[in-house]
Amino acid sequence: MMSTSLSQGLGQGESSPGFWRAQILGWIFLAVVGFFIRMSLFGNAAAALWLTLVMEPLAFAMTSTAAVLHGRRAGKADSPVVVLACAVLLCLASAALLASIAYAIHRLFPPGTVHVLPGHAYRLGLLYYMGIFSIWTLVYFGVSAELAARTERMSKMKAETRSLQLELEHLRLQIEPHFLFNALNTIVAEIAERPAIAEEMTRRLADYLRYSLDRRGRGLSRLEEEIEAAQAYVRIQALRFDTQLECQCQIDPATLQINLPLMTLQGLAENAIKHGMRSAHERFVIHIRTRLQGDELIIQVENPGRLQAPVDLVRSGGGLGNLCRRLELRYAGRYAFSLDQRGDSTVAEIRLRGAPEPL
Repeated sequence: MMSTSLSQGLGQGESSPGFWRAQILGWIFLAVVGFFIRMSLFGNAAAALWLTLVMEPLAFAMTSTAAVLHGRRAGKADSPVVVLACAVLLCLASAALLASIAYAIHRLFPPGTVHVLPGHAYRLGLLYYMGIFSIWTLVYFGVSAELAARTERMSKMKAETRSLQLELEHLRLQIEPHFLFNALNTIVAEIAERPAIAEEMTRRLADYLRYSLDRRGRGLSRLEEEIEAAQAYVRIQALRFDTQLECQCQIDPATLQINLPLMTLQGLAENAIKHGMRSAHERFVIHIRTRLQGDELIIQVENPGRLQAPVDLVRSGGGLGNLCRRLELRYAGRYAFSLDQRGDSTVAEIRLRGAPEPL
């Protein structure tokens, strides 16, 4: 697995414009350094120049060919030991070849014009080019390994992001069919006895679904849009009950443009109606309040009624469990949810810090 990932990184590296820019600039730098080394060693600027003009382009061609050939093996599970052994052998062979060529060029100059240790010209050339190729190979493998690791990290991040997107979509799709099923059953039950109520409920349901479809795929919506959706939801539910169902809002204007996960307030309103309407109330009022406290957004939904098994409501996997999971995906470690009894009312509170994570 490691060697495959490294090979993929190498293959991507040798075909990228960044690799060729680094390759060209690196060998230009080595050519300049090599020229001054040769001039100080030989004491002959012309010889140093000719050797540099011939040898560095050859070395550039050799390393480029090695990178291209190795890149073509990207994805093949070569053993790191085999790759290392091949790299060492190639460095030795290339250094020996260039040292032989440099030695032949050196002998073309008249005796006495090039000052170098007698009998050591070939050996010095071999050591020089072996050092150059070794440095190039180490840099090549090091940079390519980093590129492979970065590519693997990006792939994992993309896979995790896609997984979270699918989970969020699944959670959102759990909400709409459930609500639609209940609303249609209510309409069917009202058609025979109260056709006018059924007609009005159908009209309000159509408006709500149009609103929901307009925001499909967005994942986030502004708080002011969430309030409109929650009010539309309450108006639909109001037709199901003989009691007077209302929604009153106390909204901090500074919170209206804040983005929230889609259908956050509807989940709280649905829970308030579903569990609060168990008690007999002539007038059932849902209060929605929002405010900012520093960088923390506080949302409260209050309804009449007695709280029963709040932990079970959240952990049951129903509406509140769905909502908490969506908040956890968007605000990991930056949200809090509570469901408390305060006097004769039940209060659901959400605290959100910072902006939701984009997915």
